[in-house]
Amino acid sequence: MLEQAIQGFLSVFDLATLPLVLIGIPIGLIFGILPGLSGLTALALLMPFIFGMEPGKALAFLMAAHAVIYTGGSVTAILLNIPGSPPNAATLIDGFPMTQKGLAGRALGNALTSSALGGVFGGIVLIGLVFAVRPIIMAFGLPEYFFLILLGLSFIAVIGKGSAVKGLISGTMGIFLSFVGIHALTGEPRFWFGSLQLLEGFGIIPVALGIFAMPEVIRLFTRGGAIAQVERASVRPGLVWEGVKDIFRHFRLFLQSSAIGTGVGVLPGVGGDVAPFVAYGIAKSSSRHPEEFGQGCVEGVIAPESANNAKEGGALLPTLAFGIPGSAAMALLLGAFLLVGLKPGPMFLQEHTDIAFTLAGTIIFANLVGAAILLLLAGKLSRLAFLRGSILGPVILVLVVIGAFSVRGNLWDVVFVFIFGALGYAMRAFDYNRPAFFLGFILGAMAETYFGLSLKTYGPLFFLRPISLALLLITVLGPSSNWIRKKFARRKIEG
Repeated sequence: MLEQAIQGFLSVFDLATLPLVLIGIPIGLIFGILPGLSGLTALALLMPFIFGMEPGKALAFLMAAHAVIYTGGSVTAILLNIPGSPPNAATLIDGFPMTQKGLAGRALGNALTSSALGGVFGGIVLIGLVFAVRPIIMAFGLPEYFFLILLGLSFIAVIGKGSAVKGLISGTMGIFLSFVGIHALTGEPRFWFGSLQLLEGFGIIPVALGIFAMPEVIRLFTRGGAIAQVERASVRPGLVWEGVKDIFRHFRLFLQSSAIGTGVGVLPGVGGDVAPFVAYGIAKSSSRHPEEFGQGCVEGVIAPESANNAKEGGALLPTLAFGIPGSAAMALLLGAFLLVGLKPGPMFLQEHTDIAFTLAGTIIFANLVGAAILLLLAGKLSRLAFLRGSILGPVILVLVVIGAFSVRGNLWDVVFVFIFGALGYAMRAFDYNRPAFFLGFILGAMAETYFGLSLKTYGPLFFLRPISLALLLITVLGPSSNWIRKKFARRKIEG
């Protein structure tokens, strides 16, 4: 088995597999950078090309493209305040303010380096836990999933900047809108107002593009000028290198956030979109200067981007070990396994150890190469922030419409983008918290589903389980940890 593992890891670099991996990486970066063209879109479009390929090579090609999606998505989040993919929404909270200050190069250095190293972290954990993942996953039942989602929701008032009350209002609005459509447990339609278009609910991509992208498009059209508010001369290559060094100045934060990303990714059904928000919320709550978050703080970029890529190694674990996808993208990858004649499950890791380690090696290699490509281009990419609104606005609008339509091929998704765009513009104008709204939208219906299942399965005392109680304690103490620390410090000084 050890020999198979070594052979599988090294097969990434053989002359038959390496070209496919090197083709997949730039494809993934492009899909990540273009708003709305998520990892799901990339995998769906690339799957037809794997027919006739050997299983290890086919899966390495798909994994190379998917592994760098969120690395590319950080570019538009930082430069244009538009998340390339939904999980990148947490990055724009501090990444875009850095761009406005003329620190786009440094923010890109932060994001790309933490993404690369986070992906390496997730790949290493995948290798280390590939034979020990079963007891970890089996320890989590429905109540534990509910409390993990509740932990994510607890950071609604913490993420972003501005009033905590407005953050709670924004998050509650997002939770309410996540309930539109058919109830997952009862099958009853809710808040659909007799409109068939609302029965499926609102898609994540149209909501993300509407809330984050359309307000920027409107601003560019109405006010003109460039995104960055400083002189062009402030874009220096040295800023990118400074951003790279920031990771090692905050290495503990990087490790903490990567561990959070991997841990959330391992749990099937939770969804990888949760990880960057939880990592950001914990980073802000435990920081000695939380007031700087949301104003252009490097820790606010490092935390979500480390978690973003680390979660992919974690999400692959239950996919391989149980045939249970750890995320929506892994569900598509599961289909790719079946296309090439493989069936993930308990026997897969014993019978196809080499393929498991090929995928782990692909994650590590693709993250390093993808980040290196974008770091080399960071100086040129940062100049996007200095393009005139009359040039940049129409281009972004076209990409937004294409991205919204491409996910489900539904024109109503384009209509929803404009509706949520109006909402996003109003929220921005009145200083309401758009990231909190988006977090509530992602987790609201999910929390309701797991709560209902836990209640039906375990009864009203479903929370009386060790891991559930531990997660509940973290949920209570996490967002308030900074306040508690300050209170103790004040008492110590007074004493």
